[in-house]
Amino acid sequence: MAIVAITGDIGAGKSTVAKLLAEKFSCPLLDADKITAELWQDENIKSIFAARWGCPSGEITKSEISRRIFSDTDEYKFCNSILHPAVMKKIHDEAVKIKNCVIEIPLLFEATAGQKPDFIEKIFYVAADFDTRARRCFEQRGWDVEELRRREKFLLSRDEKISMSNEVIYNNGSIDELNFMLRSLLVEIRGFEPLTS
Repeated sequence: MAIVAITGDIGAGKSTVAKLLAEKFSCPLLDADKITAELWQDENIKSIFAARWGCPSGEITKSEISRRIFSDTDEYKFCNSILHPAVMKKIHDEAVKIKNCVIEIPLLFEATAGQKPDFIEKIFYVAADFDTRARRCFEQRGWDVEELRRREKFLLSRDEKISMSNEVIYNNGSIDELNFMLRSLLVEIRGFEPLTS
């Protein structure tokens, strides 16, 4: 069984790396953000936050969630205490059933208190310099630099997370450069048969 987790800096290109690896391995891709979005539609979870925030569950939109949890440390911690265990359980159940897969988990270490889950064989950390990430976040999400900094202050430090990862992929350049870097990593992952093309 070979299960690879992709995590890393905001705006570093985790989704791109995860997609390329899944394609190269010809294997399924699991997306923690997608699972989280599905959980936010669960009526039990929505009712928990509606009661805490004193609002109808229908008002709990993505923008409202972001506004609350990225402005208050207590709300951020409470949100994580509810969602992280549920997300990781679903990821675990899906991953061990599939056996060979790539999982994109932006908050892997935040969700596991800095511990590597036993079912994950390799963790690849995707990094990029701040200016590159800021540009991508603006182009793709409309965030300014302050919004990027505001969100990052809630996360574990890059150094901490890199120290817990197996490999670091520096994604400051083009897709061609990224593809070249990934090729050298493919043979290091047991259980996968990389495509030859």
